[in-house]
Amino acid sequence: MRISYLFMPLLSFMFLMQSPAVQAAVEEPTDQESEAMPDAMSRLMVAPNVDIENIRDPFLSSFEKNRIEEAKRLKNRRQLPENKRKREVLEFFDLSTLKLVATYKKAGGEWVASVQDATGKAYTVRRGNYIGKRGGRIEKIDEQTIYLVEQTINPAGDIVDRQVTLTMAEVNDSR
Repeated sequence: MRISYLFMPLLSFMFLMQSPAVQAAVEEPTDQESEAMPDAMSRLMVAPNVDIENIRDPFLSSFEKNRIEEAKRLKNRRQLPENKRKREVLEFFDLSTLKLVATYKKAGGEWVASVQDATGKAYTVRRGNYIGKRGGRIEKIDEQTIYLVEQTINPAGDIVDRQVTLTMAEVNDSR
């Protein structure tokens, strides 16, 4: 008895599907009717491409955004190597006040340079020493030039390497 109650809706649906009125409504349209109906695929719309990475947050004010960027720059400033070690004597001078006076090659083949500050005091530097307020590390010394690499923070707040040179030609041109 219970089984018949379960199959009653199915049987009534099958009975309705056999009626001629329902079959006429379900039948495929003729060629004339199909030409009159618009093609649904031709009206599909494509969503625009949205750059999720760089989209502006509507709930974040420009003030808060600037504070977040400044915090990122400050965090990167703390990660600079100049803040993790003891500063050398020549790091207290601005690089523009220092002059390369001489370079020479030692017996072991290592290049050494003599740098003079604005007061005329000379300092001897070699590869690996730091010079200038921005913590430029000496990477190479040759006959005329000292090559430094400074780590600075670009406007986006990222740490970038910048190559700076100190040459003897600057000393000879200024006299």
